[in-house]
Amino acid sequence: MSRIQQEIKHFTELEYIWSGQKTPAGQKRYDNKAVLFRKICKPVAKDKVLEIGSGDGVFTKRLKGIKSQIVATDITPAVIERSKKIIKFEGLTYKIENCEKMSFKNKSFDIVCGISILHHVNTKKTLQECYRVLKDGGRLFFTEPNLLNPIINITTNIKPLRKVMEYSPGEKALLKKDVEKILHDTGFSLVSVKNYDFLLPWAPQSMISFLETAGTVLEKIPFLKEISGSLLIYAEK
Repeated sequence: MSRIQQEIKHFTELEYIWSGQKTPAGQKRYDNKAVLFRKICKPVAKDKVLEIGSGDGVFTKRLKGIKSQIVATDITPAVIERSKKIIKFEGLTYKIENCEKMSFKNKSFDIVCGISILHHVNTKKTLQECYRVLKDGGRLFFTEPNLLNPIINITTNIKPLRKVMEYSPGEKALLKKDVEKILHDTGFSLVSVKNYDFLLPWAPQSMISFLETAGTVLEKIPFLKEISGSLLIYAEK
């Protein structure tokens, strides 16, 4: 079974994409990602936005109100069908797509984005496809788990913990230097891969504000910032 087939099987059988996104802290993390997306990419009404690996639409629904045309894609049909039933707003369409080989024409989108998707797929092939479908001057935005984070590293590499965490068979975390190299080699400009996010998805609600404040400090400290929970990825074509 190929990696793509394993991903489809895994997410078809799951009741929801990942338990960590359902917690109060998990929801706050998605709120923060949406704020960053709007701040960095500055989407406008005339933009055409492609979301890769939209899953259950946890990020998709937070794009409501940007007035852009949004195409939310995922390779798992069951996941797309779930999202279609619960997340609907003007300008949003859904499409089943393999992000490593998309059906869209060259230079179709102003923005390509995705949340925690590149570590599920062939990162190089996917970013090359993103480059292909982006218009000249188009913006790329992803957030991905950081392999140097101790918790992510341990849960990724210990098999029993992978099952507890509901990781798919081919799922892995990413290293900043690897992502930077792929982006540069692919031809992207203004490449930025930053460490951010020290808010744990399972943190109690009473600790969210404290951890966010502490995180903004840790993100500025050399060496310590390298173990952040996520990588914030931005580039332009």
